Parts: sequence; structure tokens; C-alpha cells
Amino acid sequence: MIPMPLSPEVAFEQNRERLLSVIYLRMGPNLRVRMDPEDVLQEVAIEAFRSWQTLTEEQNAGAWLVTLARRKVARILRDQLGVAARDPRREHALQTDLPLADRRTGPVTSADRKDRLALLEDAMQRLSTHHREVIILMKIEGLSAREVGDKMDRTENAVHLLLSRALKRLAEELKL
Repeated sequence: MIPMPLSPEVAFEQNRERLLSVIYLRMGPNLRVRMDPEDVLQEVAIEAFRSWQTLTEEQNAGAWLVTLARRKVARILRDQLGVAARDPRREHALQTDLPLADRRTGPVTSADRKDRLALLEDAMQRLSTHHREVIILMKIEGLSAREVGDKMDRTENAVHLLLSRALKRLAEELKL
């Protein structure tokens, strides 16, 4: 049986919470005051749907989406931070047949998600820089131990050990 090709909608839905975590943590509190991470997530979805044909291997869809999210937040930080307000004259409606709205929205769900993300952010801030970095790179951005080792100048085994300690420490901070 030939497997069905992965659609952008399915790939996005499979990685939604991961992408929201990447966006939330990378935005930081100053930008989150001005923009909702859900809005940024929707912009990432639009960009992913528009450029889906550039994805070369379906098994890399998650990492590809994380890269889009990281780049989107970096552009926003560069372009928007420090600007008094968005210029509504530059905004325009997007014409699409794709269902971009999250069906799991509402005031209670949104408040719960924001509360959980705020707790995670607070706990992450209490971690050491190395612990925070290894968790973000491996668990949120989905990099391999080898890639993280290259970035952090550590061996793969050292990265795995660091991740184990970091996750244990994060669980303690979250009181799990």
C-alpha cells in the first residue's frame, strides 16, 4: 500500500503545540505584551501553506516548521520590537481556502494555554543557561544530539547527560 502524502494541514496540526512553545519562548515577555503567540502561529501556518512545496522530505516536516517559526519570530523581533504600533495601512487580508483557525479555541482554552506556557517560561528561566538551551534545542526545536553538541561544543553523550539533568531539574521546578 502506498502511503498518502503528508498535507501541510496535517503536518501543522501534528506540530502545533511544539510550534506554539517555540514561538512563545522565543518571543519573550516584552514582545508577548504587544503580540499574541497564537497570531504569530497563524502567520507561520500561512507561510507553511504557501511554501509547502519547498519541503523536500516529509519526515523533516516538524523541523522545517520549527525553522519557519524561529525565523518568523526573529523577523518580528527585528522589525516590530521598539515600534510604537503596527501600521494598519501595511496589513492586508489573505485570500485562502485553507482552514487556518484553530478549532480548539475559546476563552477558557486560551487562558489555560497561556497559564501553562507562563508556568513553563517561569520554570525555564530558573534553569541554568546550559539546561535551558539543551531543552529548547532538543525538545522544542527538535535538533539531534549531534547538532546540539556542535552548537554547544559538547559530545553527543554529554548532550544526552545534560538533557537528562535539565529535564529532571525542570520537573523539579514545575513540581511534577
